[in-house]
Amino acid sequence: MVIKLRKSVVVIILVLMLATAGFGVVSALNTQSSERLPVVMYHQLTADKSKAGKYVLSLEQFEKDLIYFKENGYVSVNLKQLFDYANGICDLPEKSFMITFDDGCETVYSYALPLLEKYGFNAVCFVIGSVTDKYSSINDHNLSYSNLNWDEIKELCNGGIIDIQSHTYDLHSNNKGRDGIKKKKDETFEQYSEFLSADALKMKEKMLEFTGNAPVAIAYPFGSYSKESKEILKSSGIKATFTCEEKVNTIKKAESEWLFGLGRYNRPEGVSSENFFSKWE
Repeated sequence: MVIKLRKSVVVIILVLMLATAGFGVVSALNTQSSERLPVVMYHQLTADKSKAGKYVLSLEQFEKDLIYFKENGYVSVNLKQLFDYANGICDLPEKSFMITFDDGCETVYSYALPLLEKYGFNAVCFVIGSVTDKYSSINDHNLSYSNLNWDEIKELCNGGIIDIQSHTYDLHSNNKGRDGIKKKKDETFEQYSEFLSADALKMKEKMLEFTGNAPVAIAYPFGSYSKESKEILKSSGIKATFTCEEKVNTIKKAESEWLFGLGRYNRPEGVSSENFFSKWE
């Protein structure tokens, strides 16, 4: 008589045979599969479509993006979920993705927040501390260029929809002899470490003062960084870094190195949601 076994039974028998041979059940069964995590990067939003461009998206197109995500089953995840996944505490939903905003434009508060709430998504906004200080000291709310102030940021932090993180305190510049946070060629590691740590500390102090939360993630200005940047920022409390490299991230449960150097797709005007996000598939 021929006995037919299910494939799953055969696999279990093989694993047990390996275990008895000294290979170990844990090593045979504990291979984690990789997941995909696309991240979209927005900047400014505008109600005037004529002002839209590479880094300015029309409000109409932004809402179409959110509708596309909703209709295609995408689920936005926040930093806490990413950290829990990296620590092996939880799984992520199918078709997980992240929405991010760079620079801290005030349209995040006025335009993005209501639409995110409407369609059930969350986001991360990376703000520049020195610019936030500036707009907290003046009464200027021209949504063509204005940035968030600390009162608005505190409200966002308490709201649970938009997480506020660091875009550095005052390194969003490439006209002062340095490209963003990148190390200068003639700079020693000690000099660079002192420089970058000082900026990270100032941003941390500002966020603690005005929101009660210390930043745990940073988006590199212009996507520029050096090989030494990660360890310096980690020592300042940063647990994740975001670049401008356009790629779908490969992430793995119970591992954390992938949290450093997460790629993002910049979202320009002029491309439909279907065409732009098809690159994620």
